[in-house]
Amino acid sequence: MDGGYSDLHAVFTVLQSGGIPGMTSKEFSSRISSAVSTLNTLMQSTQSVRSEVRDLICLFLTVIEKVIASQSSKSLPQNVKVFYEDIIKKLFGDISLMPELVHFLNYPDRFLSHLTAKCMTSFVVYDISIRRESNPVWTATLVETFKESGPGYRLDSCLWSSTHVIKGILNGCCLNKQELLMKLLAGFEPSLHSLYSELLSCATSQHTKAAMRAAYSSDLDITVCAFVDLLEALAAARMRHGVCSSIQRLMFLQASALLHLVDSEVEYFVKKRTLLLLKRCLAQRAGEEWALGEGHATLCDAEGWSSDILAMADAVLQAVDSGWLRRVSVKPWASFFGGNRESSADGEGKDAVMLRAVSLILIKCLELKMQHVVTAGASHAFNVQKYVMELLVFLQPQVFQCQKDTHNCSWISLVFHEQDDDMMESAKALTALYLYQKRLDSSDPEACNWGCNPHCHFILLLQSLFFDHTVLLDFLISSETCFLEYCVLYLKHLPENWQEFCNACSRIEYAERRFGSCEVVMEALPLPAVSGASSIPQGTTVTPRLKIDPQFTTSQQPGKEPVFSSFPRLVDYESSEESEEEEQNVLNPQTKSNPEKPVVNRSMRQVKSLSRSVARADKARTDSTDSLLRKVVLCLTELRRVISRLHTRGLFPYNPSSLLRLLMAVEAKGNL
Repeated sequence: MDGGYSDLHAVFTVLQSGGIPGMTSKEFSSRISSAVSTLNTLMQSTQSVRSEVRDLICLFLTVIEKVIASQSSKSLPQNVKVFYEDIIKKLFGDISLMPELVHFLNYPDRFLSHLTAKCMTSFVVYDISIRRESNPVWTATLVETFKESGPGYRLDSCLWSSTHVIKGILNGCCLNKQELLMKLLAGFEPSLHSLYSELLSCATSQHTKAAMRAAYSSDLDITVCAFVDLLEALAAARMRHGVCSSIQRLMFLQASALLHLVDSEVEYFVKKRTLLLLKRCLAQRAGEEWALGEGHATLCDAEGWSSDILAMADAVLQAVDSGWLRRVSVKPWASFFGGNRESSADGEGKDAVMLRAVSLILIKCLELKMQHVVTAGASHAFNVQKYVMELLVFLQPQVFQCQKDTHNCSWISLVFHEQDDDMMESAKALTALYLYQKRLDSSDPEACNWGCNPHCHFILLLQSLFFDHTVLLDFLISSETCFLEYCVLYLKHLPENWQEFCNACSRIEYAERRFGSCEVVMEALPLPAVSGASSIPQGTTVTPRLKIDPQFTTSQQPGKEPVFSSFPRLVDYESSEESEEEEQNVLNPQTKSNPEKPVVNRSMRQVKSLSRSVARADKARTDSTDSLLRKVVLCLTELRRVISRLHTRGLFPYNPSSLLRLLMAVEAKGNL
């Protein structure tokens, strides 16, 4: 065998360097095909394959994948790409290599099976971009595997392959992705439909799961996790391109099967992966970790979307009614997928990813249900408070240690402090839920009892940012719009409910004076734990004083400028020398502005000095003469001024007139 393939490593080296081997494309293709056929025959004729044969197979598969990958390279010369393109046509056309590759999937070796799937996937994605049709051999293999194969290497590899073909189309440059995805799914959709019910029901049944583990050498949990990955890719295809098949609808209409996974006996990483799928579907952010150049999913206007996502929300709320939250387990340490650590290191807390996922899932379900009740004019009222209280009961042992000294409304900051997009999404939804509940029950002082007072949420958010308006500015000019939506929603509510806002400030100030040393214990989150204090009078709010990780603090060494590393500035607005008259001109209704044309091509000026931001943050933390109310109003006033300056100079990315009017209304109420 060494004589027949002695130059394979040399060929691979040439491929790596972007050159052409010393042979014609026909000779190259024939040698690859002959070698793969010989190795396939050898594998089928022996019980075990020697390690050198296995390594040789892996090298051949890698060479084939490298040849296919050359077509997407932008650095290779055109003559090199043409040479390898001719090889691909011969291998998968005249020679018909795909059926030979399928045989490798049957060998009981996870690495070899996965490498085969990668090779097949690379060709299928390439072939779809050229012919705009999926390879029939590959499609038939998926259909057969999904119908007949139980959990194992072959099913895992086919699930992985179908997932990454969908990802390849979504991230590719091909035109009319919707049409391509519809053709692709039509080939194996029926077999996936049956696999959904069979695989998830097997995973949640202890008896069936034990029987499967005895019958298959593969781990059932790995197969289920691969299937969940495929479901997210299908959800991303639907949200981003409106592709809607029965299997894509099934995960919404039968979401209870996914919920059963979370409280079943499957491995912890499967539960975590399933919760992340539910969270991304409900937040319409499926594929956010791997989708390129498309951002978050836009609202789906396709037929059936509203009813499908409402069905998922109803399934979650029904599960919560039946005690699902009390059955969701959260490890007492930060968990990584597939990890087997049994004890937490000092200073670490509970799995914050799980806590954020569960919290946002329930919040989004409540928001969807509330929107449906409002738009459909449902006859019965929807009790938001009951579900939020259930969430607080779930979070209490996970997040708070000094329970009686912790203000209920602080939970949102404690749970979402590491994930800005989730925090803003939750804050916006909770504000809308509060306003809905308030219309049903005007007893606003009770809002703190169920942790849903929007004034407390907003105050605690600004306090956690040290009342630094430049951080708010960074949020507002980012590509995400969630904070802008939240800010507008809350600021519309604030002037009409100014006294409630003042009361919230007073309660927090009283707690700071009375229990200045009281700190919230963060047992569950990966922050250093701190000590608590004695109980406080009924109805008083305690502001959490969090110890922040050193990378998010102001640090200053002797002889050096202080560095505020947690909040890098996107804009150096301090260099603006515009007068106050210009600011007023911006707010004048006669000011000409084009709201339909955001300023996106102008480069933002770099920061000249961060020390000014540090000084403002330090002042906000240490200045005890200013009241909390004044700090909030000053922060919003400074925000309004800098937005005005940027807008006047054409540096703000959209027309902020409505936002500026809301900020001015707050200034007027604050008499500043």
